[in-house]
Amino acid sequence: MSSFWDRPGGQYQHVAGFFASLGALSLGATVGWTAPAQYHIVTKEAYGFEVSPGDYAWICSLLWLGCCCVIIPIGLLADYLGRKLTMLVVVLPYLAAWALIIFAPCSSMLMLARFLLGACGGSYMITVPLYCTEIAQLEAKNTLCSYYSIFFVLGILYAYIFGTFNNLMCLNCACAILPLIFLATFIWMPESPVYYLLWNKQLKAEKSLIWLRRQNVSLELFDTYVQLTKIQDEYVPFLRTIRKRNILRALIICFGLMFFKNFSGGTAIITYCTMIYIQADNNFGFMPDMSTVVVGIFFVVFSIASVLSLDCARRRPMLIFTIFLDVLSNALLAIYFLLDDRKDSSLHDLQWLPIFSGCCFISFYALGIGTLTYVIVFELFAVGFRTVGYGIACSFFALCAFFSTFSFPVIFKFWGEENFFWISMTFTFLAWIYVYFMVPETKDLTPDEIQEMLQSTKYIVTSIRR
Repeated sequence: MSSFWDRPGGQYQHVAGFFASLGALSLGATVGWTAPAQYHIVTKEAYGFEVSPGDYAWICSLLWLGCCCVIIPIGLLADYLGRKLTMLVVVLPYLAAWALIIFAPCSSMLMLARFLLGACGGSYMITVPLYCTEIAQLEAKNTLCSYYSIFFVLGILYAYIFGTFNNLMCLNCACAILPLIFLATFIWMPESPVYYLLWNKQLKAEKSLIWLRRQNVSLELFDTYVQLTKIQDEYVPFLRTIRKRNILRALIICFGLMFFKNFSGGTAIITYCTMIYIQADNNFGFMPDMSTVVVGIFFVVFSIASVLSLDCARRRPMLIFTIFLDVLSNALLAIYFLLDDRKDSSLHDLQWLPIFSGCCFISFYALGIGTLTYVIVFELFAVGFRTVGYGIACSFFALCAFFSTFSFPVIFKFWGEENFFWISMTFTFLAWIYVYFMVPETKDLTPDEIQEMLQSTKYIVTSIRR
């Protein structure tokens, strides 16, 4: 059986998805910027003014608050302006925010700039997956939807590498150029044909689909139109929709996954990776910034492995297995910092432990809850509620990331490094319990079967163990 690569024009949907995902690359670099930048800003005072650890916590966390504020409004705006135009419009304020980062005269300006970066970059959290889903053929949908996750983690590694081998100005400029590259490439891509059909612009929808497929698209266009008409005919007001049992259960499951995705320690480690390895002191011969790059490489490799496993591995067993291993990884980090705090003589023989534990944690995090959460969230919601539900879940994730990122240096300062990892271990163990008892298997189930399962009164007793 021929694959979508063998079809006429099958590659063009991947070209469009690739360039759209450069927006996710920009967001990933914005998130990853904080780890290598902290040493330059807090320790070396690269800006020429003092930035306290407390101020830097605000600089890191306000990014996620900006994301939280725009995800749902941007989703609504994308329905009016179009997916493509919405993604392009935010490039200008994105560049302006990076200009504020480069030329910031005080820490308050850095905070404002990070909030704006979050507001701009956060728009890609909803628009990039939406665009990639709508331009993809059925058999290419999983591949195109995975572009967001892959480019996001590549952006984090990109910032880690530039921050390690260059000064702060080079890091800032390297991150600032990414939105420009996105603008210069994505502007030539077509608008989503689904957007055109939503506004009854069938000729434009056909033209867009022909560009993506390079073949006769009459049948696909008609099928898409029928599906959209059915969704519109079955429209139910938002407040009535969220009172439905299946939607409410899906929201509860998604909120739990997003909460534990943050408080298991993943977001904090990604944000403050360099500082953690500075505190660890012994990193098996690696400098702290190089340890950050090594962790970033593991993050990328295992995120890609997770995406490649989507068609063969079941979601629930993978989550249960990887979260349990993250419990152990957090415990190892906590033990190391506890021994370090006590100046234990055995530390000399454990120089490998911080880099080993950090790489193990981020690898299992990437294989499991770090990547699969988005897949499960997308699959759990009913088709007509999927965009809104995904936006709500991502907004909740960003809100949790704000609190997680802000609380990390506070816990480090007042309770000690080891207690942060004990707390993360506890949350990760609770995540393991939560997934076991609350998260259903969604692989190999149709959207209708998933909704029927969530609607069932026997959900907790039976469907959870599928």
